[in-house]
Amino acid sequence: MLKVIIFYILLVFSSLYADNKLQNVTLQLQWKHQFEYAGFYAAEEKGFYKEVGLDVSFKEFKNGMHPVDDVLDTKNAYGITYSDLIVDYLDGKPVVFVANFFKHSPLVLVAQSNIKLPSDLKGKKIMGIENTIKSTAFLMMFKDFGMNLGSFTNVPPSFKIDDFVNKKIDAMVVFSTNELFYLDKACVKYNVFNPSSYGTEFYDVNLFTSRDELINHPRRVENFKNASIRGWQYALTHKEEIIDLILKKYNTQHKSRAALEFEANQIQHAVLPSIFPIGSIDPVRVRMMAEDFKEMGLVSTETALDFSNFIYEDKHYASDLTKEEKSFLISKGPIKMCADPDWMPFEGIKDGRHIGIAADFFNLIRKKSDIKIELYPTKTWQQSVNAAKTRKCDIFSLASSTPSRLKYMQFTDPYIKLPLVLATKMDKPYTYNFYALKDKKIGVVGGYAIGEILRRKYPNMDIVDVKNIHDGLKKVERGELYGYVDNLMVLAYTIQHEFTGLLKISSRVNENVALAIGTRNDEPLLHTIFEKLVHTVSEKEKQEIYNQWVSVEETKEMNYGFIIKLLSVILIISLAFLYHYFRLKKYSAELKRLSVTDSLTGIYNRMKTDDILQYQYDLFSRYKTPCGVIMLDIDHFKEVNDTYGHQTGDYVLQQFAQILKNSIRSTDIAGRWGGEEFLIICPNTNIEQVENVANNIKDKIAAYHFANNVKHLTASFGVSCFGDRKNIDDVIKAADSALYTSKEKGRNQVTKAEI
Repeated sequence: MLKVIIFYILLVFSSLYADNKLQNVTLQLQWKHQFEYAGFYAAEEKGFYKEVGLDVSFKEFKNGMHPVDDVLDTKNAYGITYSDLIVDYLDGKPVVFVANFFKHSPLVLVAQSNIKLPSDLKGKKIMGIENTIKSTAFLMMFKDFGMNLGSFTNVPPSFKIDDFVNKKIDAMVVFSTNELFYLDKACVKYNVFNPSSYGTEFYDVNLFTSRDELINHPRRVENFKNASIRGWQYALTHKEEIIDLILKKYNTQHKSRAALEFEANQIQHAVLPSIFPIGSIDPVRVRMMAEDFKEMGLVSTETALDFSNFIYEDKHYASDLTKEEKSFLISKGPIKMCADPDWMPFEGIKDGRHIGIAADFFNLIRKKSDIKIELYPTKTWQQSVNAAKTRKCDIFSLASSTPSRLKYMQFTDPYIKLPLVLATKMDKPYTYNFYALKDKKIGVVGGYAIGEILRRKYPNMDIVDVKNIHDGLKKVERGELYGYVDNLMVLAYTIQHEFTGLLKISSRVNENVALAIGTRNDEPLLHTIFEKLVHTVSEKEKQEIYNQWVSVEETKEMNYGFIIKLLSVILIISLAFLYHYFRLKKYSAELKRLSVTDSLTGIYNRMKTDDILQYQYDLFSRYKTPCGVIMLDIDHFKEVNDTYGHQTGDYVLQQFAQILKNSIRSTDIAGRWGGEEFLIICPNTNIEQVENVANNIKDKIAAYHFANNVKHLTASFGVSCFGDRKNIDDVIKAADSALYTSKEKGRNQVTKAEI
């Protein structure tokens, strides 16, 4: 009996001791409980926070609250907020940006269905846009159309969709993760204006804390971040389980399961876990957002953009390896490493030795950890990829995460990030719009992530695999390829040393390459080990490695005389100027006015289509030259997005545009009118001929087999012609009215407008 009593006493004291070990912290949310914070709920409920000694409580947003001020006024506090965190930091508030979870903000503008462009909102009523930081993305979008706050009537937000449904307002700010569900449920037609489509991209769901918290409890900050990332990884792969949890414990907004499922699917696209490491922060993006805030006057132009004390950097050490990880390394023996044998200055293989920036990086890792890493020699990158697939090597020294590679590899946080650029011959013009090169042959090294990225984003472009960078640039020099795409540092290095005066950088691809250590996914401990080791190399040590390679190569060039030195300096200055220009060009309204192509489909955008329409109408007005107009809309397109996701929906739009281009006559012009609506202009064509063109396109669409299990779709058509109608608006209205007649009759039809 005494033993039993002692046992229970020990049990009680041990539980009390365990509870005392947990550190209490609070997480201030930027809004009410919903799936937007699913990763944090998962970290708490699955015990990830508890495993690192944390007991986390959540605080909902209340009206009038500023999450940053609340965190700074509270001990042991963390918070979630918008990208205005950058402004708070630049204003002198002691905040630290710990992790980012949404790579683009879900804040969008919905407009009534008759409003096709942001410029159509002049003089209209818009709910929820004010001269505040959170409205910066919308104000920048309007600026590109020559508009400002005075161009429309601002209606204070009610946080309800009723006024929009009843058409008391023309547009309103909403979250694509939430309000769109209720608009769809109400069967309301609308158009969405996403600032990111106009070059304004902001982060959302940003985890931050105070500088005091970081200084006094650095390990706690690290643990909180890593446990939160684990929570998001779990939440995105167990959505239904987390929805059950929210319905049971966190559903203060009384959302339905359907609403939470809609939100979960939308959030998957905002986090983009297959493209970006969950929780990662891109310093270049942070600086670009800060420049946006400067441009809008929310940050003084005199403020220095120094983020060295703002963006949190993990401080892992080799001593952090667990007993299990150390035992694994002992039993594993030497780790086989695959590298790119010809990708200088990043890395190469010379006389059986690994050389370059990545080699110096791994030499530091070896010194800090005593881990045995051996090179598995290959002659091409494709051989390295094949060796990783067949498990002949355990890690990639330097590679990008892609959906196809994730089938056999995992990737650490990146330790190098650079923009992708295009190299061409000297006589080729500089290209501001990469989509304009869709008919050109563009080279990439076979097996590179770059090829996968380009083929996914530019499905109509002719992407050609080459053996290596030298093979690709030689083919560009001979005219066999229009251009070759690689990251800025590698291309600049190779052009400077082998193709000076022959090739140049002619375009910036709107993508960055993030390079990390890849580890085989059938040995998960390898990933956790190298995730720690990659952070043992400080930013200062990385910079010393970069500087060493740059300085060595520059000294080598100096020995060839004044002319070579001069050309090298000019090239370096030119590249620096181009890189700086690339980063600023998206803010240039003039360049955007010059852009005529719809970024998703590759056909003419609304602005260019309007210009062509006006030109054809002027011809008709003066010379009575006939011209027909076809307006068409994909039937039940919303079901495609709901069933297969918006990425598949985007791919369907691209295929649809390709059908139009292949079906119309050489004299016809196709443009994207908005959403899933398209407009075709048919010069020198009467109403009967236009009707024949429309029927031909209708049949080809119905017979087409769309990818990604979508299979067959149809479209409805309305045709009209310039005639007795007074202006272009009358012509478009007639075609639009005929289109809706086709839909009312059962869809997949062509209706001719009354003359």
